[in-house]
Amino acid sequence: MVASSIQKASDAVDRVCTVFTVVLLGTMTVVTFTQIVCRVFFEALSWSEELARYTLLWLTFIGAGCVHKRAGHISITLIQDILPVKGRKVLQILAQLLCIAVFMVAIYYGFAYMKLMGLQLSAAMRVPMRFMYAAIPLGCLVLMLHSIALITQIFSQKGGVTE
Repeated sequence: MVASSIQKASDAVDRVCTVFTVVLLGTMTVVTFTQIVCRVFFEALSWSEELARYTLLWLTFIGAGCVHKRAGHISITLIQDILPVKGRKVLQILAQLLCIAVFMVAIYYGFAYMKLMGLQLSAAMRVPMRFMYAAIPLGCLVLMLHSIALITQIFSQKGGVTE
């Protein structure tokens, strides 16, 4: 029951993140195209480069969760492929636990950095930087949820995630 709830939460978060990344990518494309047109034919926009940079930041951290959910990150599976089923499961779980440890460290320091930069405003758009740096802990929380869901998936499958 707990595993099912974690999978459902992971799936729901993934759907939201997928839509969010599509919107972010579209926004970044439109802003960059508009900046090019304005720079060539008119006057350059003062805020467009900054918006594109912060959109890319959010796209990177939220998009990483979408890729992680589908086990799409680059991996070397040489050792995993030669192991028996039980060994493969153990190795996959250890890998996800290591990922969770890294995500927890990034979440901790992401929140610390948000607090440190909280009152600073961005140069062109004058937006509080804590909103920009919030991508780090939020993206890592999503990644951690997907890792936990992958661990529950490993336990419920015969041969692990890659079978």
